[in-house]
Amino acid sequence: MNIPNPAFETFLGLPGYVWTGVVLILALALFAYTIFQRITLLRSGQPDPRFSEIGRRFKDLITYGLIQKRQPRYFWAGFLHILIFWGFVVLGLRSLQLVLLGLGAESLLPFMKGSLGNLYATLKDCFELIVLAACLAAILRRAVARPERYEVPNGPGHHFEAYFVLSLISFLMITDMVFEGSGLLLGKTELAWLPAADLAVLALPQARPKVWQNLNLLAYWLHLLTFFFFLNFLPRSKHFHILTALPNIFFHKLNKGSIKPVRWGVTDLESLERLGVEKLEDFTWKQILDFYTCTECGRCSDNCPAKAVGRPLSPKMITFKLRDHAYSLEREKIKMVGELISPEEIWSCTTCGACEEECPVFIEYIDKMIDMRRHLIETAQNPKTFNQVLMQIEKTGNPFGKPPKKRIDWTKEIEGVSVPILKDGAEVEILYFVDSYASYDLRVQAVAQAIVKGLQHSGTTFGILGPREKDSGHQVRRMGEEGLFRLLMEENLETLQSVTFKQIVTTDPHAFNTLKKDYPGNLPVKHYSQFFLDQMESSRLKPVKTVPEGVYTYHDPCYLGRHNDLYQPPRRILDRLPGLKRVEMPRCRDRSFCCGGGDINLWHEIEGEEIRMAAKRVQMAREAGADILVTACPFCLLNFEDAVKTAGLEKELQVVDLMELVIGTL
Repeated sequence: MNIPNPAFETFLGLPGYVWTGVVLILALALFAYTIFQRITLLRSGQPDPRFSEIGRRFKDLITYGLIQKRQPRYFWAGFLHILIFWGFVVLGLRSLQLVLLGLGAESLLPFMKGSLGNLYATLKDCFELIVLAACLAAILRRAVARPERYEVPNGPGHHFEAYFVLSLISFLMITDMVFEGSGLLLGKTELAWLPAADLAVLALPQARPKVWQNLNLLAYWLHLLTFFFFLNFLPRSKHFHILTALPNIFFHKLNKGSIKPVRWGVTDLESLERLGVEKLEDFTWKQILDFYTCTECGRCSDNCPAKAVGRPLSPKMITFKLRDHAYSLEREKIKMVGELISPEEIWSCTTCGACEEECPVFIEYIDKMIDMRRHLIETAQNPKTFNQVLMQIEKTGNPFGKPPKKRIDWTKEIEGVSVPILKDGAEVEILYFVDSYASYDLRVQAVAQAIVKGLQHSGTTFGILGPREKDSGHQVRRMGEEGLFRLLMEENLETLQSVTFKQIVTTDPHAFNTLKKDYPGNLPVKHYSQFFLDQMESSRLKPVKTVPEGVYTYHDPCYLGRHNDLYQPPRRILDRLPGLKRVEMPRCRDRSFCCGGGDINLWHEIEGEEIRMAAKRVQMAREAGADILVTACPFCLLNFEDAVKTAGLEKELQVVDLMELVIGTL
């Protein structure tokens, strides 16, 4: 029986290769026009250097882009996505093969013949069945299970688009199956095993050869037209991520926890027309690429602690709104920051990084939020509570507004320990950077005192800067007050340069993060958990007393864990303490739940919370069966203790700092 060749069959008096050429040219021209628009919008953004450490970028591209390491964090959804992704990779060659078939130019793919071609044909057919099954499962999952993270307020169109794209992909699989299956019925001989085509043969009607010939041609043209429609639909839909995900992963931020400068390459802030982000073109090109790349999976919002407690923030919706704004032809008519994105959304963020840790395509949120805060601060649209705090920091170097000379009052209450106050030219092994809360807050002072006792027990020479130390500026920068942060940083750096030391040890993860990530010069800084683990492992510190009886659980502070990947040091310290029984909360390590105490939340109450973040975390600790909640961050400590007292749980759950436990066992 005659097997029709789409390239040489005549339609309306013209051979198929002419029609294929026309469709190809029109489709590619429209696609090129759309991509040109997207690239033009991308180029309107600010500079953003993303070409450092190329080797690491390629490694991450393979790990997170091709292997898709983050997808299985939501196992079934991730598993289905991986199947569909690899189906696209394998079937991409098939699409090229079919286009060349329609042009009568199959000879341009000589490797598709022989044993290699047969191997690919079998692989292609297997993946067609896999992708078809995965698409059907994804449709059923959305329709029946209806995961909450997929929901979009007032946005039914987003659901329609998901169903539509999954249906398009399924249709591409089915039309190729029918094309191959009808070819087999017409006598096409294949040495390869074609399970998808064999399945189509079973489903096709028993009919005359002419019917099969027509089905063969119909399936081919439907497949070709659907393929080119899909190609042009991609950059106009959320599925643009099929094209932009790999570049977005390649250019992702390598230095977690750091904050981008106001403008890359600009050191003089006064030379800028405006600070932060007010309009779309104030974002960097990478931030705009983020808008293109969102998969709408909702993982960011599903893990956002602000959303979990009822704050008016959903990271997914931030990207939705900014992407739609970027595509709008009337974007100049709406105020982007303050109207499209409300101040309440912007200030609700704790910069905990849960959204960025979960995103499979590495969309970055924190820099965008801080850039928008910079604009609100510059235009005096910040919460009024900030004004007093910022003024006190500027005048006294601390948010409490207390005299610098009182920074050392806590040292006078440590029995049997003298804390050296370093003068110019002093030399020590360890410079202990205390920071503001450990210097002035009564509860956190106990943590600082425990650290000093630990330093003395280890036999290390150490000292503090005392009145010359200024606030590290971590919270100030993340509030959006860049000018004040620079002032604090410059004064601290000048003081640090006046003494000699081998390492800096900090009380809390925030100071550790900002000295390490925001200050220039690659300062040799460690969080106290890192330092004292080294002391224990080298036997300079030997816990000998048993810890108080109870079940312990450890809370990962955001700026120690997610932002700096320090999950093991605190746990290894705990496991070295005699008699300690430890359990993990379900949300731990890189999925830890923010206490709500970091950054601007110290000085600004967010209205509308259903429950405080710390209270929700305390519930998680109790559900894990813990009697004692341990943390290594003073802000977590303060928030958890307040939550325990508010809930009347003082007899059921105790909150302690890691260093207090260590000192109690020495």
